[in-house]
Amino acid sequence: MKNFKWDKKYLYWGVTAFCVVVTSIAFFWMLNSWAGIRRIAGLIVDALMPVIYGFLIAYLLNKIMVVLEDKLFLKLFLKLCKKKQSLGRKLARAVSITFTILLALGLIAGLLIIVLPELYNSVMKIVDNSSDYFNVAMTWVEHVFDGRDLEPVAAKWLTTISDSVVNWLKDNVLNKLSTILGSITDGVISVVMTLFDFFVGIVISVYLMYNKETFCAQVKKLTYSLLRPRAANALMAEMDFINDAFGNYIMGTIIDSMIVGLLNYIFMAIMGMPYSGLVTVIIAVTNLIPVFGPFIGAIPSAFLILLENPTQSLIFLVFTVVLQQIDGQILKPRIHSSHSGLSGFWIMFAILFFGGLFGILGMVVGVPLTTILYNIIRRLNNRRLRRKGLPEDTALYRDMTSVDPVTHEFRFRSPTPTPEPEPVPAPESPPEQKPDDKE
Repeated sequence: MKNFKWDKKYLYWGVTAFCVVVTSIAFFWMLNSWAGIRRIAGLIVDALMPVIYGFLIAYLLNKIMVVLEDKLFLKLFLKLCKKKQSLGRKLARAVSITFTILLALGLIAGLLIIVLPELYNSVMKIVDNSSDYFNVAMTWVEHVFDGRDLEPVAAKWLTTISDSVVNWLKDNVLNKLSTILGSITDGVISVVMTLFDFFVGIVISVYLMYNKETFCAQVKKLTYSLLRPRAANALMAEMDFINDAFGNYIMGTIIDSMIVGLLNYIFMAIMGMPYSGLVTVIIAVTNLIPVFGPFIGAIPSAFLILLENPTQSLIFLVFTVVLQQIDGQILKPRIHSSHSGLSGFWIMFAILFFGGLFGILGMVVGVPLTTILYNIIRRLNNRRLRRKGLPEDTALYRDMTSVDPVTHEFRFRSPTPTPEPEPVPAPESPPEQKPDDKE
């Protein structure tokens, strides 16, 4: 019997074909069972929600904790525990985490104490003055369309809207009061469960921040056990880049929005503008969204102020434009440690694409995610160019038409020769006139 020998080429293609078939079957099964998969994924996410909160809280507060530990408590406890350095480090870490959590909770509580009463008063004021706003609108319509044929039409239109709102409140809201109360009860339960998950997440974040070196070491150990050293090194470098880019952007954006909201509240309080609490919340939250955020927040805020005082509404718009210029030119460059490196087109693309997929959250995280993907693709592309002996500078590819397959030299578009202008003959000088002999 002849010895059987495996042909590696055919074995490779057979395994590849088998993997393609299995992947295709799994893909079509996922498409057909998408509703069930989403339901199972939702149950898993709900069960892991405290852990997710814990990771987010630890990720956001880690830098504050590191600053407190390195600049203040570590030096202090190492001096107090000269004989037991390990005990001093543990105490410094524990006290730093405690101060960080208390600082974050105190900041949130302070903002809520300041903003919530103003927010409640603003909403109640809008509800109480809704009839006055309708009368002002009717007066404005009568003034604008005075003596014209459109006045009855506009007045009838406003009256129809007012009657529709009143009928909707009577027919739908009052008749479905039990359903609304049930929904409110479900909402209260949901809020209580969310608060419970949040506080459990705080406890989990304490464990994560205290043992972060151990967790990072375990992740590195698993990575190097699964991948080759070169691939693991590349993955670790990319993870460091993602951590720096994403963390710096999110923290910088949160701090920037808080500063903008505080400046807006101070200005409105000094000027005595209405709805200062509600407008401050709108401005601070929408400022998290790049490019479109200031406009999304300024338009409804200016309309609310317009209902009370048109002059103050104009002043508010002017102040918002000035504040956004200060924010864009001074605050953001100083807060963000590094620029995203994206052009205006890619920033717009990131906001629209991720906003369409994930809503407001996608608008907030779209720019850092696009920055990460852009830089990863750029580095992979530059690495392949270096292997082929081609330059990485984008400017060199502007006028090139092809590359020499042997020398890898660029071939550029030959410039179109400019025809030399034909010499223009000099104008003939008029013949000299001889003096008349008679004269």
